[in-house]
Amino acid sequence: MAGAGKKLKVFLIVAAALMLVLGGTVAVLVKYANSMIKGQLESRLGKNFSLDSIDLTWGHVEVVGIKLRNGEGKEVIKVGDLSVSADFMGLLRKRYIISSVTIKDPYLFVEIDKRGRIVNPVLPPELLPGGPAGGKEAEQPAPPVFVKKIEVINGSVDYLDRKTPATPVLTEVRTIDFVMKDFSVPFADTFSDYVLSASILGNHGTGTVKSKGRIKIKTKETDLKVDVRKLDITAFKPYFQKESPVDITKGLLDLTMDVTVKSGRLHAPGTVVLSDLQFRSGPGMGGKFMGMPLSLVVALLKKSNNQIPLSFVMEGDLDNPKFDLRENLMKRISVAMADKLGLPLKGITEAVTGVGAKGAEEVGSSVKGVEKGLKKLFQ
Repeated sequence: MAGAGKKLKVFLIVAAALMLVLGGTVAVLVKYANSMIKGQLESRLGKNFSLDSIDLTWGHVEVVGIKLRNGEGKEVIKVGDLSVSADFMGLLRKRYIISSVTIKDPYLFVEIDKRGRIVNPVLPPELLPGGPAGGKEAEQPAPPVFVKKIEVINGSVDYLDRKTPATPVLTEVRTIDFVMKDFSVPFADTFSDYVLSASILGNHGTGTVKSKGRIKIKTKETDLKVDVRKLDITAFKPYFQKESPVDITKGLLDLTMDVTVKSGRLHAPGTVVLSDLQFRSGPGMGGKFMGMPLSLVVALLKKSNNQIPLSFVMEGDLDNPKFDLRENLMKRISVAMADKLGLPLKGITEAVTGVGAKGAEEVGSSVKGVEKGLKKLFQ
């Protein structure tokens, strides 16, 4: 028994020594791995990519100060802090499971040219799907990864749209908070729940956007709700204001919409309230607002406590390359306003989007009361 106890003691001492050596080795490897990974990433992704630091520990990676610049030196992607935590118990089930991904203070600059192509940001080939990964690994499909939760905190997006009728439109989205749960890469045919809130800067104030629902990223099947409050529409005049003696100097928009997408078909009933509209026009009350005579719009505002509530239904085929969400929404709102004013549909949508009478008819909403006149407006 004494000999057995002595052997056990020796075994425990050797095991403890091995654990110390192994632990020290791992600590040294992790320490130098951090600097090696940082250097390799910056070297592989090019001079326009940089990061301040990377901290690699067991089951967790944290990267600070990620920046990607375009060819002109402008920062198009920036992340203050990115942390990823892995669930290694998933390896027992032969699945790569990410417990959480947290992205703090990210910034994204998106630029669309006149032809509708994304010209910023341009990602390095290594970050694109199917990009060069080196050697035979590039030929092997990437193993699926399941993400339990991804969270964006205090994000910002600048969206510069040059594909507009007149001048480019810069939309500045701030304080983006976003949480999505349970999705996989490659995308699976399952729903992922999400919650989103953000603010949109305007010329005369800041609007808010809130949305929640679920989406199948793979098939685009969607069931969600969107609420927009106090959006300053003067920041988006190039989208709806053609060359006209009328200039809208103030106006707010509230929007509520329930969105469903099945088999690529969009169905989205909603309501819009235009309020506090103010105009600057040329001599008299000539000109039009969203295709409607300005004098009638002003009269309606006076009648309805400076608010114009409208109801609409957006519908369309998302797989059709000619389908445009913004344009479709403009059509729906213009048709709803024409209906409110008792005006005929013909020519109204053409005045707003330039698609012509045939395109207006394709909106799918007939305006009842055509040729009824304008008497009800003043009753």
